[in-house]
Amino acid sequence: MLIRYIQPRAEYQENNKVSAASKSRLTAVFLLPLLFAAGSGTVSAAPNTLDDFYPNCDIRQLNLSQSQHNALRRIRSDYRAATEKAYRKAQRTDRTRRQNIMRILSDDSFDQNRARDYVEDRYLSSMDFAVDELSIQYRFYHLLTPQQRQIWISSCVR
Repeated sequence: MLIRYIQPRAEYQENNKVSAASKSRLTAVFLLPLLFAAGSGTVSAAPNTLDDFYPNCDIRQLNLSQSQHNALRRIRSDYRAATEKAYRKAQRTDRTRRQNIMRILSDDSFDQNRARDYVEDRYLSSMDFAVDELSIQYRFYHLLTPQQRQIWISSCVR
């Protein structure tokens, strides 16, 4: 998660009911690519987050107003939707990945254009998610007052 908001316990429990299937999907999307890529030299087609921001940055120090908290809830909801969209796109890419790579490998001669198309399709979902993530960070930044922006930049932006 990009933006951390500390919710009252009852609100947290109500808003964060996650099914076992959702937990396993999130693990597959975010944790497994990190585990497998950390030393393998490979890159996953799963959505990756931008590393320009500290993860789970504590924004309590910003002293957000009630209207800012409400806007932040909407932003977080949009982030969850963007995550699901990226996950579905990565699944579609993975379904055709093996077929496409086999076509490239089994041709009599190497087709560089087909290879470029394959690589572009393979990583497009990650790029789209990174753009969505940056858009959400932009919305949060513009929600803040100038003083809050300075605090946020110094503590949350790498």
